[in-house]
Amino acid sequence: MTTLLSALDAVVAATRLVSRFAARLMGLALLAVVLFIGAEILMRQLFGHALSGVHEYSGYVLAVLSAWGLSHTLLERAHIRIDVVHGQLSPRSRQALDIIALLALNLVAWTIALNAYPVLAKSLANGTTANTPLATPLWIPQLVWLAGYAWFAITTSVLGVRVLAALFTRDAATIEALAGPDKGDTAREAT
Repeated sequence: MTTLLSALDAVVAATRLVSRFAARLMGLALLAVVLFIGAEILMRQLFGHALSGVHEYSGYVLAVLSAWGLSHTLLERAHIRIDVVHGQLSPRSRQALDIIALLALNLVAWTIALNAYPVLAKSLANGTTANTPLATPLWIPQLVWLAGYAWFAITTSVLGVRVLAALFTRDAATIEALAGPDKGDTAREAT
């Protein structure tokens, strides 16, 4: 059993590593969009000429950023939670609620990912392009967007399996560390 738990911990660590890398990449993309928007504003004010594609590409980046950011936010336990009742419950009740919440999130994540795929498939089948002067093939941003939601679904599955293994071994600390709220009293891993 120890080997299985070690393997699951390694998968969680790898998931965290990929999510952290994606979050940093999305941060750089957001910074690029900010610079792109700033350059567009300066060009418009100083030269009376706007850069084309600013609004289009900033929209793509925001959609992709939101999809990919979900996994990192989950792993850092930074999603918004209302913990008024949670703290008043017994430890077992808190663990049960944390596990139910994570499994429900897993269901939601897979529902989103599976329902996002037809959007991409339709764009690919129709050769759909953006209704803009750049006419960007929509499958390109949609593929990256869908990959973010798919990664979120995989991340929730990995955490769900690890938390269920912790439940089976009665490892309350792991359940708390992976599915419980961030109380701000634990040291975070170095980023």
